[in-house]
Amino acid sequence: MSQVLPTINQKHTVKVNDGSGVLIQPMSADYAYVLTAKHCLKVNPDDLTSAFIKAHRVYFFEGTEIPVIDVICHDTKDMAILIIASKHDHKLMVNFDLLQVNDQLMLCGFPEDRRKTDNEYSAFQYRFSYQSGDRLILSSEAPGVVQSSVVGFSGGGLFTLGLQGRPILLCAIETKMDGVVDKEYHGNISAIPISEFEQLIGDPSKSYLNKPLAPLLPLHLSNFEHLCKFSFEVSRGWANDDGLTLVQGCLRETATQGIKVNLYPHELLVKFEKILKVHCRPKSESRSRGLWVSLLELLTVSILVDKPEVVDIEYVESMLGSRRLMYIGKNGVWREYLSDILQSGLETLNQDGIIVVKTLGKFHEPLSDKVFLNKVWKHKNIGRPISDPTKITNANRSLSKIHCIIDLAALHNTCIEANEDAYEALINIEEFDEKKETQILTTLAKEYGAYLIIEDSIDDI
Repeated sequence: MSQVLPTINQKHTVKVNDGSGVLIQPMSADYAYVLTAKHCLKVNPDDLTSAFIKAHRVYFFEGTEIPVIDVICHDTKDMAILIIASKHDHKLMVNFDLLQVNDQLMLCGFPEDRRKTDNEYSAFQYRFSYQSGDRLILSSEAPGVVQSSVVGFSGGGLFTLGLQGRPILLCAIETKMDGVVDKEYHGNISAIPISEFEQLIGDPSKSYLNKPLAPLLPLHLSNFEHLCKFSFEVSRGWANDDGLTLVQGCLRETATQGIKVNLYPHELLVKFEKILKVHCRPKSESRSRGLWVSLLELLTVSILVDKPEVVDIEYVESMLGSRRLMYIGKNGVWREYLSDILQSGLETLNQDGIIVVKTLGKFHEPLSDKVFLNKVWKHKNIGRPISDPTKITNANRSLSKIHCIIDLAALHNTCIEANEDAYEALINIEEFDEKKETQILTTLAKEYGAYLIIEDSIDDI
């Protein structure tokens, strides 16, 4: 008789003392986490300042005990992380995106009224209602969910439903019922989003074995195929917008076919995190979706321009030596952050290399040459001078290496959005075939190459 395999939710949902938790493998080969509510670890669950339970009892849903190695807690919030041995067969990823009203989630855990029965695990479907401070408020969709049905779910995970082939992702950890239950029980629950746990993990005062805690793996770091649908988001302004969609599709197909087989974002993060880090920007930004979409776009147009035989990690390293990506997840244009760009450590940038910048602001010119950079730097030093001689020396050394700065969004605008004429003869849907697709890609390579290739000085990639 075949044994029924546990669902992803069951596999990752564990019992933590009298509550619940979620087992998740972070970006570490040495250990895993159980995310839970801090009060599940306390002698008095109603008092976060009370003593910890001396020996925490953690079990898989089928009853196997999980030894706890260490405990990390937030100083004031109802959040805790148990460190356990690594579980590399557990592949759960997290969702850092903001929830939308009425998004459906599944709450999973071990409610009190099912403890010591044949089926202790339970799950209820909830809808996201609103956010209150750092908490998510969700309402139950299941009829007959009463207070006793929810007690014991504390520390349990709220998962996406995984419909239509989408992956199941962990969004939040439930910590309590919403409101004053004795006076107004209405079935709502309160949960802490995974982004808050990520901040706890990134807190420099928290560590394991005197090393920073390993971050969680968001979906966008798992593969480039997922990132493709967010790439090359161009403004709709062509007379033939269907043709613009066609050009966009050619770029995304290049990314899918050229990158996904040999490269994974989380592997590139480990290899190039220092290169991708911009001076004075938070470490978490190197793991943001915006950065990885930008890197995917730069990789895609570089593949078109360079025509490498193999797209692998060595190619990416070589490309970043010629075209260094700087992602700054703030409003404003790159000129406002020139000091940070120049102090970001450009040792790996080739002489006469290109800096490709992506910010959340809009810059109209795709390329700014060395003459313009020197003018900007001169005026910035007058207005906000750097007093440290070492920093001035390093900034000037970096400036001498840079051939130009390219604004990625402005580059897309110039090569695609404001350039319909270059593609007009190729985008008739009724006549589109492999030859036309090749011609579109050739045109894209020509348009982007005018900015990304430095004549007589570019290294062979």
